[in-house]
Amino acid sequence: MFTVSDDWRKAYPGAFAGVLVMDGVSNPARHTGLDRGKEELEEELRALFKDRDQLKSIPPIQAYRDYYKRFKKSYHVLAQLESIIFKGKSVPRVAALVEAMFLTELRNMLLTAGHDMAAVRPPVRLDVAKGTETYVRINGQEQQLRSGQTHPNHALDAKGPVHHLCAAGRR
Repeated sequence: MFTVSDDWRKAYPGAFAGVLVMDGVSNPARHTGLDRGKEELEEELRALFKDRDQLKSIPPIQAYRDYYKRFKKSYHVLAQLESIIFKGKSVPRVAALVEAMFLTELRNMLLTAGHDMAAVRPPVRLDVAKGTETYVRINGQEQQLRSGQTHPNHALDAKGPVHHLCAAGRR
């Protein structure tokens, strides 16, 4: 169901990716336990990090910043963390599954993505882009990947890219 290419392993020695497949889950608009968890995580993060330099020194943040810098991009999870920790913002309220993934992303400082498995055609392969792959961004616009571009969230199924960076979906 999930494979990793040799090219990806060579490009990112020591890197890893995980997959969690769930079935029969509900996705309520609101969940009180999740609301409490959001508040607790926000408080925990604000108590843990006193300044941006301290936050930026965390190994996962450093690794993602280094990766994104090569493509003249910034690591959006860092911006989200800074918004919550230093600007007093709260985790936005959306559907429970999205909120749970977002909280996991903030707690672990690692990118997290979700997909409807009914729309994914196995096998899914983690790979390095060749520059010919396209996907449909979450805003509906088509995006072509750059040659050599890779990321732990660039995965392809039998039809092509299913996810890259923050964009989900494909044609």
